[in-house]
Amino acid sequence: MEEEKKQTISVRLNGKEQKVKERQVDSNSKDEIGAARDEIVDDAEIIPQPDNIIDFGKRQEERKRNDQPYWDDGFSEKSPKLPFKRKKKPSPYRNKPKFPVMLVVALFSAVVVGLSLGFMVLTVFTGNTGSIAETSETTGAIPTFSEPGENSLPVLTLEVVQGGAFGEQSTGLEIVEKIQEQGLAATLTQTTDPIYMFIGAGGDRAQATRIGSLYEGYGQDTYLKSYQVDGQAVTGQADEVTAWFTNAISHYKELLQLTVDGFGGGSLLTAERIGQLDQATASLQADRDQAFVNMDQSVQDHALALGDNLVLAGKKLAAYVDSKEEDELWKSQQALLDALVNYELVVEALR
Repeated sequence: MEEEKKQTISVRLNGKEQKVKERQVDSNSKDEIGAARDEIVDDAEIIPQPDNIIDFGKRQEERKRNDQPYWDDGFSEKSPKLPFKRKKKPSPYRNKPKFPVMLVVALFSAVVVGLSLGFMVLTVFTGNTGSIAETSETTGAIPTFSEPGENSLPVLTLEVVQGGAFGEQSTGLEIVEKIQEQGLAATLTQTTDPIYMFIGAGGDRAQATRIGSLYEGYGQDTYLKSYQVDGQAVTGQADEVTAWFTNAISHYKELLQLTVDGFGGGSLLTAERIGQLDQATASLQADRDQAFVNMDQSVQDHALALGDNLVLAGKKLAAYVDSKEEDELWKSQQALLDALVNYELVVEALR
């Protein structure tokens, strides 16, 4: 009998390696060994092999599904994730201070109102000599007299009491004579169309209203309005001419306010004030010859008449201080109304 040979065989079952000893025998025992091997294989668990077949249709379907926009169906595994501890970027305008629009608007409005009021006050008081104190009853716009610029004449603005308007000078003269016969004042303009009949004047609307009320007892219709003689339309005059007319219009203003104050029983008309008026009148009389020497004769006549009426108004105020007769005040009003027409004729002739 042949000698038996032993041999060790390693077999892996369920991931564990097991060693099986096998005898080597002669050829006559080979069948017996083979049977033993078959028995071991039958008892061992067959390890499944991986499925190497690729399903291209399934792959294509997954690719299309991944390319579509995401919508949360509750089953998708590729839903977008929230950033982990990512801080929101602060807005560049979050911490910037807000522009105070309402404050700027309020400041701008305050500046505009302040400038407007300042301009109104400046306009109202331009040309005021300050020698006449305002009474408590005097309100409204004070007549303005512009400073000479480019050797122009001053502007005279005042409140007048108008008694009528006429197309013909002759018709107006008849009414003027009837009013003057009653001891009142009246005059006709000569450069306007229609012709106006002025029966009183005041430094402001309150003074003109006072004069107009005096006509109520006479049944005379009255109409109050602002009236202006634009002396600035005349330029290129000699320095002595513009200086004389500027002083003359300032003196006119003083006389007018004192006259109306007398009608109201005011206390401005005193002997001391009359003395100051006399000095101003004398100065105008002394300077007018030099101021008018180079004027045309027609202009000189109107300018001289203006000066004469200013002198007359001052004399009638002085007479009122002595006598307290109201007729003297009406005569002063008459002289001042005529002086207004004289100045208007001077400006018209020099244009």
